Amino acid sequence: MSILSRYIVREHLGPFFFSLAVIMFVFVTKFVVQYIGKIFGKGLAFSTIIEFIYLNLAWMLALAVPMAVLVASLMAFGRLSADNEIIALKTSGINLYRTIRPALIAASLLAVLMVIYNDRVLPDFNHKARLMFSSIARKKPTLQLEEGIYVQLDKFTILVEEVERPLSERLSSKGTIMNPTLPPSGADKLKQVIIFDASDPSRQRAVVAKSGFMVFDRRREQLVFTLFDGEIHEMSRTDPDAYRRIEFARNVVYIPAPDMVFKRREDSWRGDREMNIAMMREQVQNYRNSIQNEMSKTLEVWQNVLPDSIPGGRKTLSSTYGEKLDGLLNDLRSLSRARRRLQASVQQLTTIATSIDYFERQVNKYLVEIHKKFSIPFACIVFVLIGAPLGIRARRGSLGVGMSFSVGFFLLYWACLIGGEELADRKLLSPFLAMWFPNIVVGTAGVLMTYRTVRETVFFRWDRLPRFLQSFFKGEDAATR
Repeated sequence: MSILSRYIVREHLGPFFFSLAVIMFVFVTKFVVQYIGKIFGKGLAFSTIIEFIYLNLAWMLALAVPMAVLVASLMAFGRLSADNEIIALKTSGINLYRTIRPALIAASLLAVLMVIYNDRVLPDFNHKARLMFSSIARKKPTLQLEEGIYVQLDKFTILVEEVERPLSERLSSKGTIMNPTLPPSGADKLKQVIIFDASDPSRQRAVVAKSGFMVFDRRREQLVFTLFDGEIHEMSRTDPDAYRRIEFARNVVYIPAPDMVFKRREDSWRGDREMNIAMMREQVQNYRNSIQNEMSKTLEVWQNVLPDSIPGGRKTLSSTYGEKLDGLLNDLRSLSRARRRLQASVQQLTTIATSIDYFERQVNKYLVEIHKKFSIPFACIVFVLIGAPLGIRARRGSLGVGMSFSVGFFLLYWACLIGGEELADRKLLSPFLAMWFPNIVVGTAGVLMTYRTVRETVFFRWDRLPRFLQSFFKGEDAATR
């Protein structure tokens, strides 16, 4: 690699990593705000929350890299232009194509790495992230008893009139060495506790206690209520006269709470974004085989649409009235059978058409994901073609200029990408064109701007902009001329 090539690439490294960090920070912040109500407040360990965010960094990185390339290209070439290094290279006989070529080569290598990353790394991370989110969604929040509020837990209903935090020493005095009732450190003392037990379908049970405390047994996955000075009231559901009342000085009530423990669930099924290219191509082939099978069924149905013989226009030589009536009845029976057969055939064809439509949508969905694994990394090359001429024309390599242009072009790029994916899912556009159309549009604009920059053709009339915009894009000296 020549000195110039190393210099151009080195000028991109700093802005690239800096902008990548900024973009990733924005993505992570948005993600945390979006899922704050779904992952926080459930009693999850801090390491579990960090792992969940870490698994979702994979898809963020896949989107952030092309954006960082665009920002880096704008800032790097903007700084070279602002320091008149582009003019110095031109006067030295170095063509602008030669100046942009190292950035294009580096972007091409980065695109290849991102294709491998999207195919080998991203699906596994997406799969693990989905499983972990499913496990988090199943976990119930940590039980927090509130004064005077009924708490429903499966088939148990709990009511506490007063909660003291922290635990009073009076409860500790009830314990002995042989029969300790000391609660764990930090437990809350409960007063006037009522527990309605509906777990037994044959009886109703209510436990009333003056005081107690509750702990969570994680190993057995249950809530343990240790209650003092209370009563147990039981009534049969089948025999209203069968009533029992039991007094106790100390009683322990166990309430199963398996959903309050975070459990990692395993699942071998994978969605389209959790598969690599080979897996998705196999799915596409399976769905295409299913379409062929449905088409063969269509031919069979069409062959059986018409009956063997359709009455109509048949003439009889019989002269008696009874023979004519018998022939007419036979014709009506044949027409009725033909109508029922036709209705059944129409229903079968409708079902087959629905199945074919579903299979075609599935084929398009997987083909969209396959092309997306290539089209998004290819945007790294496209954005160099956009960033280089814009940076040279802007003449300022500041982060504000880079971000301003990046946001505009990336909004255009993602609008085309999302719109194309929606059209492909509705079978209004081919998956290839849907995923590559943004690169075609933005890439064409980049090639045109690069060509005009090399030919020193004006494609932005900066002098027509307001003075504050001229100073922003071209420097303060341009606004004062």
